[in-house]
Amino acid sequence: MTLVVVLADPPREGLVLPRLAEETPLSAEDAADCYRAMLADTLFAAAESGGELLVNYRDEDLLPDEFSKADGEAEAEVRAVAADALGSADETRFEVQVGSTYDGRVGNTVTHLLDREDHASVLVLDGTAPLAGRKDIDNASMKLRRSDVVLGPASDGRVWGSAFCEPIDFDGAFASPVVETLTARARDADLEVDFLPNYETVETGDDLCSVVSILRARRRAGRIVPPHTTEFIEDRGLTVVADDGDLELVRE
Repeated sequence: MTLVVVLADPPREGLVLPRLAEETPLSAEDAADCYRAMLADTLFAAAESGGELLVNYRDEDLLPDEFSKADGEAEAEVRAVAADALGSADETRFEVQVGSTYDGRVGNTVTHLLDREDHASVLVLDGTAPLAGRKDIDNASMKLRRSDVVLGPASDGRVWGSAFCEPIDFDGAFASPVVETLTARARDADLEVDFLPNYETVETGDDLCSVVSILRARRRAGRIVPPHTTEFIEDRGLTVVADDGDLELVRE
């Protein structure tokens, strides 16, 4: 059984998705709500999959000083998102991230779970790719039966998810283009690599523009959509328009 690790930040204004407030009509408060919605959808997909769920959160010690609050606040905020997504977070495992860099935090988590807790495989998700659902998580688990590392590519060489049966050298492993760097590290360790479907991970205004367009189309077609992210888009009246050949995110 694959352990699904969702990396989570407390959904605070300015801390999460800061580029959305700079590049879209959304405010910093809206950006925090957008992150909260996408994280909720990721947690729900992970809980509904065939794997176990571990929420790995950044606490106050790992946050920039300007975003830090009292001890325990970060966990409480992340637990509130999980409770909203899952109905109850009482049976969900929460652990604090360890490490001063993103590479270090992922590496410490994956290596500990594989080597110290003897999990067969670990899938790491950031919670900002709402189009990746339960079937994609289960697909990763299936691919890990034949490959040592499985990656979910996103635009600009990023990844929406990375799964491991064996640790790699994580120092600098998430350097851009991430999908190539992770693949190179895996192959350097003689590990087999496979890939999942491409999904957008939301960091920039262009990323959100793409997700909004796809989700509005899926909603119109009567297809399955991530409920929390879709509700956020509809509540904010977000839509995509063409402006001199470029796509622009606007609020109706």
